[in-house]
Amino acid sequence: MSSKKINITIPEENLREIDDFCKSEDVSKSWLIREAASQYIATVKEKKEMDRKRKDMEWAQEASKKLREKGEGFYNGKKGFEVIRESRDRK
Repeated sequence: MSSKKINITIPEENLREIDDFCKSEDVSKSWLIREAASQYIATVKEKKEMDRKRKDMEWAQEASKKLREKGEGFYNGKKGFEVIRESRDRK
């Protein structure tokens, strides 16, 4: 993997914290910033995936509720879980 040099602007207080941490842990600033960026990106991606799953579950719950409210539990001759499964599989 090739590396590129970049310039970033960091408030002095944060830079002091970074310098102190890197000295105490015996790591480079470059390593710390790479590691922090990787972990931040992974966390954001994980949160987005969890939000997507939560929305899908909420949708399924609402669809189930609507089917139950219909009374007979069937929709166009299909049971509610069949309708939900077909809709989920189309996504």
